[in-house]
Amino acid sequence: MSILGRLRAKRKKFYDDDFDWDVYTDTSYARQLDKIARTHGMIASEGELRFDPATNTVSPGTPPLHENALLIMEAIGRLGPGSVHEVGCGGGDHMGNAARLFPGVRFSGSDRSEGQLDLLRKRHPGLGDRVMLQDLTMPFSDHWPQAELVFSQAVIMHIHTAVSHFVALSNMMRMAGRYVLWMENVQCHEFVAEVQALHAGGHSGWDVMHLYRFDGSHGAAALLASKTPLDLPPVTCDADMRAGVTVSERRLRRSAEGSARATYGPATPFAPGAPSQDA
Repeated sequence: MSILGRLRAKRKKFYDDDFDWDVYTDTSYARQLDKIARTHGMIASEGELRFDPATNTVSPGTPPLHENALLIMEAIGRLGPGSVHEVGCGGGDHMGNAARLFPGVRFSGSDRSEGQLDLLRKRHPGLGDRVMLQDLTMPFSDHWPQAELVFSQAVIMHIHTAVSHFVALSNMMRMAGRYVLWMENVQCHEFVAEVQALHAGGHSGWDVMHLYRFDGSHGAAALLASKTPLDLPPVTCDADMRAGVTVSERRLRRSAEGSARATYGPATPFAPGAPSQDA
């Protein structure tokens, strides 16, 4: 890292977001796509991918897609939603590949950067009318799309400023009709504890919530919230998601600081008492 880069990093607060979202497409995001493309496929050709309903697995393609991308498609195939929405869709490769694999599913996506949506339209011209500009850390909007399954891939893990990621988690649940899938780095936030607390505090909009670990057939794992019971390994704490992960104490310390900033709603709806007699 250059001297200027070190100085900028030193000034950056421990709890700031990982990226400057206004320039993410032109810098970090484009470089990340290039880095992934060195070892993995990015955009599968028509008919290249196959979903096997008997084993709930997706063929990896040639060159193979990243294990996170394959998990997302295996979750779609197993859960069978009629509609899917991706938050933080970036260049749209997950949407594009899944739409080709599951043509009967209605896909949509959103991102907070118009630049990234422009990149999506270049990489996947057919998806241009299915995406919208959305800042997931804003208060919930009734104009946002609803879908049976809402998912994120490496999005919430990068949000750290104030309580922004709590807002994002809550908004994803409120957008989802049946399921939410978080394909995130489980060291970056206390995702399980935070989702449980948001639900208990009345922030999810769900009457009942079940949490599961969804393991893909190619090695990745994700946190899945469902409104109905599923035949999957239940999750009760973040240790369940971190099993088999070599953890970073720095990241865990940062995630603990993030969790400590939240104040959740009461466990039951607040009912004011009788008018004061002091008046």
